[in-house]
Amino acid sequence: MSMWRNILGPRQKLDGGLFLPDHKSITARRPIEEMEIDGPLHVPLQIRRDLPATARVEPDDCVLGGELLAHADGSDSVSVSAPTSGKIVALERVWTAADGFLPGAVLEPDGRDEWVQPRQRWESESFVWQLADCGVMCTTPRGPGHALIRAAAAASVTDLIVNAMETEPYLTADLRSLVEEPGRLIDATCEIAGALGARRVLFVLPFRHRRVVARMEAEARGRFVEVVPLANRYPQCDPIVLVKTLLDREVVPGGSVLDVGAVVVPLAMVRATGDAVLGGRPVTQALMTVAGDAVDHAGTYRVPVGTPMRRIAERAGLIGPVARAISGGPLMGVPLGRDDAVVTADTTALLLFSDGGPRPNPVPCIRCGWCVEDCPVGLDPSELMHLEAEHECDPIDLARLRVCVDCGLCSYVCPAQLPLAASIKRARSRFEKTRRHATAAFE
Repeated sequence: MSMWRNILGPRQKLDGGLFLPDHKSITARRPIEEMEIDGPLHVPLQIRRDLPATARVEPDDCVLGGELLAHADGSDSVSVSAPTSGKIVALERVWTAADGFLPGAVLEPDGRDEWVQPRQRWESESFVWQLADCGVMCTTPRGPGHALIRAAAAASVTDLIVNAMETEPYLTADLRSLVEEPGRLIDATCEIAGALGARRVLFVLPFRHRRVVARMEAEARGRFVEVVPLANRYPQCDPIVLVKTLLDREVVPGGSVLDVGAVVVPLAMVRATGDAVLGGRPVTQALMTVAGDAVDHAGTYRVPVGTPMRRIAERAGLIGPVARAISGGPLMGVPLGRDDAVVTADTTALLLFSDGGPRPNPVPCIRCGWCVEDCPVGLDPSELMHLEAEHECDPIDLARLRVCVDCGLCSYVCPAQLPLAASIKRARSRFEKTRRHATAAFE
């Protein structure tokens, strides 16, 4: 093995991208910890704004952990269960980072943490039904896990890719899962593959964690799961980029990886699937990284859904005032503008920083070409940025806007500090909305 292969990992087909400073040395070494419940939980009663659910509880009701709080409305929504035992003291809106206000229930824990019996798995119940009943979520693309599996089965996918490429800085929840529960992750992967009838299963993880790779290879041996280590270049974690790297298949602009016969399942969904299908336990916790220079005890925590982010920061210990808070990774996460946001089933991280970050001072493009060189899908972000000021967009430019995977790398490397990623995202959203309205009017 050559020196460069030993350092950077196997050769890959990813053009562009960047090796980012990972800032994971502290949290990567610390075992997963349980975040104790302290105070009321503000549990969202639906997982997304456009996927409603019907509340099954009223104020003054007493519930057990795992008991149904809201029942899914429609085939694309999921049910919501109680994170612990206690009393429902109110039904009111709760604030979430991704969707803003959602209907919610305020649960006052009783301290006993009593649970209903694990849900029995019957042969007559479908795999999709079990995921929906237990509230399994997919983080990328963000939505119900059972809807992704159902769409993949309908598309007759042949290749299942489990995505454990945690390439954003600070994030370590997937890594700690690989270290602490490798066998269960392989078991859950096999359950998903069996439900899909996949002919090939690729379990993708970072090459740099050699002992983790060796352990996963040992667990997967004889299970028809191929462990594929890749260099940890950002944004290798994006499903479209992974499919290109592993299978050399290109997704058409605005399309899905399902269109090319593959499905990419994030490791967080595999974890939740294991709990739901193998253990009969609904999703009531989020495994998340808590890190940043304002945190005293950075680490990976299991946090009950509905826990206020403010309380997590207090429990992890703050070194000083927090000037910037992010839900998720630093490049693709959502800035928290409010301190009453709560943990949801798909929360991956809470990053807290003592400074507000560099203040943008954009200047005209200097034509350095860095954004073009690092773009993982071969776009010219500096050219696409100007479309935001246009009134119309031709089909070719709209197709190029759709190719963007929103990794934010162009803005990260831009020495002129131009808001390239945000401009492209706004332009795409506006022109797609205009196109939908025009199509509806024509019909």
